[in-house]
Amino acid sequence: MTSTKTALTGLLAIGLSLGSAAAFAEPSPAREALKQHCTGDYMDYCSAYAPGGPEVEACFKANLKNLTPGCSAAITAYKKEQKSTKRYSEAH
Repeated sequence: MTSTKTALTGLLAIGLSLGSAAAFAEPSPAREALKQHCTGDYMDYCSAYAPGGPEVEACFKANLKNLTPGCSAAITAYKKEQKSTKRYSEAH
């Protein structure tokens, strides 16, 4: 697999493991931060797991202390955005 395909696979895994596929399809600042800050961490710690599977999320949780500060912050922002979006959709 080429490094570009591997990086794209990593991005997909990050987005799908932290949120739904539908949410991943719509660009957002938090999702873009995941792409920017977590691809390297995915490659370093979690690339052995299939993109989008629950194993990737578990891997990120298990390696939380090893993640770069930028990736940790991006994950926190993404989860906060997802909670906010979920609350908004439930209210409407």
